[in-house]
Amino acid sequence: MRQPIAASRPGCLRVTEEYLCLEGEGSSLGAPTWLIRLSGCDLRCWWCDSKQSSFFEAEAREQSAASLASRALKSGAAWVSLTGGEPLWRGARELAALASLLKRLKAAGRKVKVETNGRHWLPALDPLVSLWSVAPKWDSRKAGAARRSPAMDYDLAALKALAQGPGCQGRLQIKFVITGDAQGAPKARDLAQARSLLKSLVPLHAGVPVYLTPAGGLPGADYLQRNRLLNDAVARQARLWSAWDVRVAPQWHRVLYGDERKK
Repeated sequence: MRQPIAASRPGCLRVTEEYLCLEGEGSSLGAPTWLIRLSGCDLRCWWCDSKQSSFFEAEAREQSAASLASRALKSGAAWVSLTGGEPLWRGARELAALASLLKRLKAAGRKVKVETNGRHWLPALDPLVSLWSVAPKWDSRKAGAARRSPAMDYDLAALKALAQGPGCQGRLQIKFVITGDAQGAPKARDLAQARSLLKSLVPLHAGVPVYLTPAGGLPGADYLQRNRLLNDAVARQARLWSAWDVRVAPQWHRVLYGDERKK
């Protein structure tokens, strides 16, 4: 089983990049945000758009929680987004540093979003997080049980804990990345898998937004076309989605900047 690379110094996190941006997706869309991209991920999603932090870790640099908090606060952004990679896939030393960072940000009045695949639910961090953005994964290239593998998988128990905790407190959003064919049409098995997972999370609080977004950076149809076709497909299936607060939405930074980094 893959293990995270350990930070060599206590109080430090392994960081690929950090920068000021406008949030490109989800319920905080458009909000000025200081993004901290942590290095390392337990999954290997074939459509991943941040392989520089997930597959490869050559750009990782150890940064102290104090210095990370200082730069986030100096940015002036009300939101701080922790993403990756997988920000919760850390060894004990880094998890302690992560808790220290979150405490500093909360004490300064910042709102913190954690973007996670939902496989590593850590209740001790929950009071320090303003918004959990959870994106369960599976391999859409395969059928049946083969869709779940060490490379692409989810943890149903952890997802249920998130749904029954932050989900009942207005601090959870769920995102499903929908892949498509060469013409850009969304794969029916992805849409069916997303609905199946949502049904497994009953009772999911009615106020939890569920975002469906097309995978980017794929060959064939351009990103806007993938969005149009996903929009049309979900509109045709509206009755199938009526039990949840489902929203079809692109990654706005991808619409504006394509694959350009630090946007």
